[in-house]
Amino acid sequence: MKAPLTAQAATPWRGVAMALAVGISFASNTSLAAYSYRDGATPLAVLLARSFIAFVLLNLLMMARGVPRRLPMPQRRVALMIGCIFASYSYGVLVAIKFLPVGLVVATFYTFPILIGIVEWWSGRQAFHGRTALALALAFTGILLALDVQGTPVHRLGITLCLLGAVGVTTVMTLSAKVRGGGDSRPVTLHMLGTALTLFTLVAIFHGGIGLPHTLRAWAAFGGATLFYSFGVITLFVVVAEIGPVKASLIMNIEPITSVLLGFLLLDQRLGALQLVGIALVVSAVLLIENSKLRRVARM
Repeated sequence: MKAPLTAQAATPWRGVAMALAVGISFASNTSLAAYSYRDGATPLAVLLARSFIAFVLLNLLMMARGVPRRLPMPQRRVALMIGCIFASYSYGVLVAIKFLPVGLVVATFYTFPILIGIVEWWSGRQAFHGRTALALALAFTGILLALDVQGTPVHRLGITLCLLGAVGVTTVMTLSAKVRGGGDSRPVTLHMLGTALTLFTLVAIFHGGIGLPHTLRAWAAFGGATLFYSFGVITLFVVVAEIGPVKASLIMNIEPITSVLLGFLLLDQRLGALQLVGIALVVSAVLLIENSKLRRVARM
């Protein structure tokens, strides 16, 4: 007979619920941004607004809790470089949703956990297991089905931006882990957001301005995208502290599924049966990788 669970071993349901909320928030941000494009908003406007709000809120939160915002100069340089990569792939993904269904964009972008697994194997931090090979095969098959390579042609620029986004977030997550070491991730994230905000502001100035919504519904979507993104970025820290990064990543795979649903409800974006199967295979591959990490952590 199994011993009863202790309080520490019990499932932290609050953290699980918050992780689900973060995944849904990120999906809502993307879908609402796409909705705002219909009436005048541009990707640059969305990025500028959400970076500004997230930067200000995180700054205030860190000040209120007495968390140091400065980084040593070597770490600061790397954090600023990471911020440039972060800004680039964020822009690319939000441009991609102008050309492709939101669910397809997010599913393609969400191959980054697979890429992180490959980086860990290549660097020697993780052995190559049968689970990894199966996950790669599932992800590759899923992407082919989701892109419907035998059916309707897919916008090449859009899918290229999605794949570059997956490479970009893999790079950011790998480098940021090295920069923060075992320390607090918030100062690094604050520098990343500040760098992105600065770059988007400069682009807006030299580009001659930004396109803003010109209907009430588009403004509501624009504001919603900004607020959902800010909530997701800031709440993510609480989630990781409560249930750990591996379990948080596992639960947040609800984002591609939510994106497909929101794309249908808000944007009337309909995917074919094979494309839905493809997205399901991609999500399954990511779950396989994340579950493998969770098992390794549990054994430690």
